[in-house]
Amino acid sequence: MSAAGLVLVCAIELLGRSQEVLPPIVILDTAPAGASPHAAGFVRRGEHVIYLIASSPVFQSALEARSERGQCRGLDSLRLLASIIVHEEWHLNHDSTEEGAYYAQLTMLQQLGAGPGRWPYESVRQALISVRAREAKRMEIAHGQIAASR
Repeated sequence: MSAAGLVLVCAIELLGRSQEVLPPIVILDTAPAGASPHAAGFVRRGEHVIYLIASSPVFQSALEARSERGQCRGLDSLRLLASIIVHEEWHLNHDSTEEGAYYAQLTMLQQLGAGPGRWPYESVRQALISVRAREAKRMEIAHGQIAASR
């Protein structure tokens, strides 16, 4: 098994589930064109697959933390990677809105022992706040355009 595959197994073990109950997970070496430059994972409309990006900082951190024998180390990076899987799984099972996916991710981080006040929880919480601010701005612009057209 590849080093990236071993890291994935470690993250899935943290979730307490087997790969058989999760959607298929594909590890890409790099992000495809059009993917967010900060993305560590994503899903595509019409596909029931989670894509993880091996070149992302979180995946690289988990890879670097492995022991020489391939043992799972770097618990916080693995927690974050596991929560990213949950975030993307939420999209597959619900919709493309980010808020629900971030809540699922934050809930998983708490269950994994990385709750409020700790990294990576606070990093994910900040991402949620940023998404909310972008959505509020988008709505403000849309409302302004509607009002201007009347």
